[in-house]
Amino acid sequence: MSRLLVISSDCHAGALPDTYKEYMPKKYHEAADAWWLVYAREMMQRMGTFFDQEAVEEFASQAGQEGTGKFQQDAMSKAQSASDDELRAFLDDPDSMIAPRRGEYDAQVRLQELEDDGIAGEVIFPQMAPFGAGLMQYRRPIPPEHNLAGNQAYNRFLADLCSNNPGRHAGVAIINVDDIEVTVQEVREAHAMDLFGGVLLPTSTGEHPYYHHYERYAPLWAVCEELSVPIHTHSGWSPDYGDVPAATPMYISEVDMWAQRPFTALLWSGVFEKHPDLKLIFTETGCSWILETLRKLEFKADNPLFAHFTKDLSLTPSEYFQRNCFIGASFLPPHEVGDRHRIGVDKLMWGSDYPHMEGTWPNTMDKLRETFSQVPEAEIRPILGTTAMDVFGFDQDKLLPIAERIGPELSQITG
Repeated sequence: MSRLLVISSDCHAGALPDTYKEYMPKKYHEAADAWWLVYAREMMQRMGTFFDQEAVEEFASQAGQEGTGKFQQDAMSKAQSASDDELRAFLDDPDSMIAPRRGEYDAQVRLQELEDDGIAGEVIFPQMAPFGAGLMQYRRPIPPEHNLAGNQAYNRFLADLCSNNPGRHAGVAIINVDDIEVTVQEVREAHAMDLFGGVLLPTSTGEHPYYHHYERYAPLWAVCEELSVPIHTHSGWSPDYGDVPAATPMYISEVDMWAQRPFTALLWSGVFEKHPDLKLIFTETGCSWILETLRKLEFKADNPLFAHFTKDLSLTPSEYFQRNCFIGASFLPPHEVGDRHRIGVDKLMWGSDYPHMEGTWPNTMDKLRETFSQVPEAEIRPILGTTAMDVFGFDQDKLLPIAERIGPELSQITG
């Protein structure tokens, strides 16, 4: 190929709140409306505390959302007194800047924005779904029945979104872990809906045991291995740090760590040993962290004091990582691409994080030049696309012609 195949291993999609009602039984609509109102009030109260205001204005201008700053100021001033009807209007108004971007739920807008960015295929993670389903599951106490309804509504919406451009969107289904028998059924249903991106492992398990409890979660690992369904972790969840000034810096500083934890749990509980074909993918967690994590785990495994830790393990921590794991290298920065040989070039899959502000969209070519200008073509191609094509089972015959039409020339990246 003269052009590069680019598959983003990290994109996001989510519907407007009212849209989800089409995908859930009517008996949950009132509870979902109440949840969205609580979410909206929290969002409006916290506007202006997450990203630097100048950075927000610059991104909004590039993304065609001028006026974000004024909107945020108005939202903060109205947050305390807004009526329920006003909040509902904000949530379902695509121009309110609380609602998802159009590309998050409009398949044609989405495809155009991705192609403008040179992206032929993508892996889709949740944005916000009813009852906090997805990245923020178990942040607040939610009845398991509502939790499941939110998951199912999102998965059905996502399957419909992906079906608009078959083979180009690898949707990642969301699950919960309240009842593992139900979880297994949800995995099978996601597989039947052709959500071939895999399933998202909740970062928190709430009141349930964590993932080192092998017996509880064994059916989940088994069904994912059986169906060749990748398991993902993705940053986004954290404990609630409250409303003090340091809450957001604490969240930003620690959010990756919570999504990195499952590796240690699956290692020591023997999941990788008992399920050698299971794939675990860490997305938007950074990349170089795995080197220090493996160093520490190798030290524990080699220490005679802890010899009993490894009595049922046939491989080293590093060997399990190389066999079972991949990293969704979202907006891969220059300082981390320098560690690609130590991590494994074949372990890294670049992602744009579309349409999030911290990602590369709509300036992906500029960001790719910053990161890959000194990287050989033989390493650029797998990181940008061919590894993801193999890991997720994208149809090569479908994607390669698309890449020849919209993909970047190598010279656009390496100069």
